[in-house]
Amino acid sequence: MSAQPIEPFLKKVLASLDLQLQTGSSAQPQYPSVEAYATQFAKQLKPASAIVINGNPLIPLPPTQDARLEFQKQWLLLPASNHQMTSFDTHLVPGTGLYTIIAHGKVRFDESGRLRLGETADLVQLPAQKARALWGPWFGFNLSLIVDQAAATNDEIESINTWNYRVTYKPHDSVVAL
Repeated sequence: MSAQPIEPFLKKVLASLDLQLQTGSSAQPQYPSVEAYATQFAKQLKPASAIVINGNPLIPLPPTQDARLEFQKQWLLLPASNHQMTSFDTHLVPGTGLYTIIAHGKVRFDESGRLRLGETADLVQLPAQKARALWGPWFGFNLSLIVDQAAATNDEIESINTWNYRVTYKPHDSVVAL
């Protein structure tokens, strides 16, 4: 079985992690609300997905018990990111209707001191303006997924059953801590 049907799905998932609230030189958000923006991160996750980040399970909080929502809230608190996939391996597990996917790549983060929403620790906030990202050095990452076979034909559906994102290399000169 070829891995080609999964590649567009995987690229779309990684691209969703890098979405910006504002685009271009405009300081105007491209989404109607922060919630609409945050729900774009890895929207292919199922609400009951098992999510692990750097070896720590992400436990959904009551009353929603929605693991995807909890992940999206946590991802919103990080600085802007830029992912590049370097390789991946996928296999369709016979008789299960599930793909196993292991992706490797590099990611860098905005080290300007701003979070995804443009918030900083500055006591005096300047008027809203499009801030330019100050990209730090590249981290290494590994993403392991178990995905429904339907992801090969529709990269928009909720199809991720398990998500294990791990930073495999942290540059010594980075100010970002994950």
